[in-house]
Amino acid sequence: MKKSKVIVPIMVVVAVLATIILNKEDYNEVTIINKILIIAGAAIVSSIIGYFLLGSDIDKIDPKPMNNTFNNKKGNSK
Repeated sequence: MKKSKVIVPIMVVVAVLATIILNKEDYNEVTIINKILIIAGAAIVSSIIGYFLLGSDIDKIDPKPMNNTFNNKKGNSK
């Protein structure tokens, strides 16, 4: 799975939530252009944070160990 499959939904969710919050009556004094800038900035910042937190390869998984070292401790031989 590529990062863009995760980052784009993060941007959409943040933009929708920012729109809902900014449309409350408490923020009537904020002009529409400032609301748009806040929403766009929030979406961009959240995507940048998500890009770095996802790491370089999100599909990379450690291989399954061949021997079960959890039960083969010293003194516990079979």
